Amino acid sequence: MVRSGEGPAMLLVHGVAGSHLIWDPVVGHLAEHFTVLRPDLLGYGRSPRPRVRYTPQAHVEALRRTLSDTGVQPPYVLVGLSMGVNLVLEYARLWPGEVSRLVGIGFPYYASPSQARIGVGQNFWTRLAVGSPFLGALITPVTFRLGRLVPGLSGLFSKIYTPAMARDALRVSYRAFRSSLINCMIDNPLDELLAASAAMPRLFVHGTEDRWCSVDEVERALDRYQASRIVVVEGGQHNLVVTDPERTASAILDHLGAGSAQEARPS
Repeated sequence: MVRSGEGPAMLLVHGVAGSHLIWDPVVGHLAEHFTVLRPDLLGYGRSPRPRVRYTPQAHVEALRRTLSDTGVQPPYVLVGLSMGVNLVLEYARLWPGEVSRLVGIGFPYYASPSQARIGVGQNFWTRLAVGSPFLGALITPVTFRLGRLVPGLSGLFSKIYTPAMARDALRVSYRAFRSSLINCMIDNPLDELLAASAAMPRLFVHGTEDRWCSVDEVERALDRYQASRIVVVEGGQHNLVVTDPERTASAILDHLGAGSAQEARPS
């Protein structure tokens, strides 16, 4: 867990392909107003790698234990990126009294497992893990290890991550990567999660060029919830905290009353 800044507590939860370093481009903006906490999810980065099913509940229980160890008291502003959105929604479902507000960035909303399998296929490694699990188990761990150890090779895994981000993301165990993908993104009933925190103030920041899930899909999912709003980032991609950090941080701070959104289109 990396801690920055002072103020109300904010927890940043990364996605299925990442670590706490993914938040580097935005943390400076947020830490001016909040105590920002950035963990590595269970099985990722430098966190423990137990031989368990990496379910939403397993992840958020580990997050809650880590928060308790820091001594930072709730309520928390929970901010999730990609799969991390699903996890902060799960946290709010289980412990709503500990959450003040929710922010979801690049929400991978899928109405059904079949739709989810299509959506996660936008990335080669997630597509391999889901569609060819035996082959994925053979080549992914070796390739990820080489990506961490061979100078320059980590850049082949992402055109938007810095080398340090890519190497840290490749620390994930294959078990955690595939199990999280299946349990947290494909077989996760997202409509139930959205309904559970319906009354909570929620912001969703989404790019118009997000290939994992379209703006239209997210808008349809949120349409029934009056306490939820979406800020659309024109030209924004899926990983907005890396590709559009200033616009993303501005939208978050505006939602929390700590700044004003710029160059974003509220819908």
